[in-house]
Amino acid sequence: MSRLPRVALAVAATVVSATLLGAQPAAPSAAKSAVPARFAALPGANVISVVASDYAFDMPASVPAGLTTIRFSNKGKELHHVYLVKVEKGKKPDDVLAFFKAGGPPPKWMKPVGGPNAPAPGDETAFTSNLEAGDYVALCVIPSPGGPPHVMKGMIKALTVTPSARKTTAPVADVTLTLSDYDLAFSKPLAPGKHVIAVRNTGKQPHEFFMAMLMPGKSPMDMAKFAENPVGAPPGKPMGGITDIVPGDVVYLQVDVPKGEFAFMCFTPDMKDGKPHLAHGMIKQVSVK
Repeated sequence: MSRLPRVALAVAATVVSATLLGAQPAAPSAAKSAVPARFAALPGANVISVVASDYAFDMPASVPAGLTTIRFSNKGKELHHVYLVKVEKGKKPDDVLAFFKAGGPPPKWMKPVGGPNAPAPGDETAFTSNLEAGDYVALCVIPSPGGPPHVMKGMIKALTVTPSARKTTAPVADVTLTLSDYDLAFSKPLAPGKHVIAVRNTGKQPHEFFMAMLMPGKSPMDMAKFAENPVGAPPGKPMGGITDIVPGDVVYLQVDVPKGEFAFMCFTPDMKDGKPHLAHGMIKQVSVK
């Protein structure tokens, strides 16, 4: 398991926040369960809405087990994501908060299962995975500029996944992104337009990926450096991705990409030396033509 309080180096650190967009309208109710208009619902998936604001989640308290699409909308002025962890029965958000306050290695009772990574303020993304019945906690570990991670400001919510007899089959993806130790590899070139990306972790460590559309003349490393020290104009626009998944997991991300240059990177700290995986080569520029 990755070290959750990665505050300075996680996707969490890509604090482009309000420098990208101005104030956003008030967050709508999470009761609506349609995916974003530009994304078709994946066959067989139950769809829920999660709306992020500064600093709270508006989301359902429970969902049935099985294939689940999280429609994630960022209505705040800062970057937010959904870091979803499955916890042992009886564990609550207060237990997760206690871990953050105490620090140290993440407890064995907490397992990352992925979630939608940070789109730009005002944007939205759609993430799909097969959720097992049990207790979960959704949190945001992105820090405010110069401040604590958002989870410490109340951006944490319990989620109960109830048993269900729903029969689910894996979504049909048109491209696969394989995360390994330490690479990000597409099964074929990424073309402009809408895609369902199957994201597979074949490594021995947890991995995530964050993607951003680069400004002209900027590189993925410019984006990574800005993430560590967000000063001046951002070198790219955040476009989401997925938060940590453990070895062997497969999740799905719906994207709509224009032509351009994109940065893909993993900020998860290495289990051996604590450096972000991008420092080990897990960073790539992808041309969409």
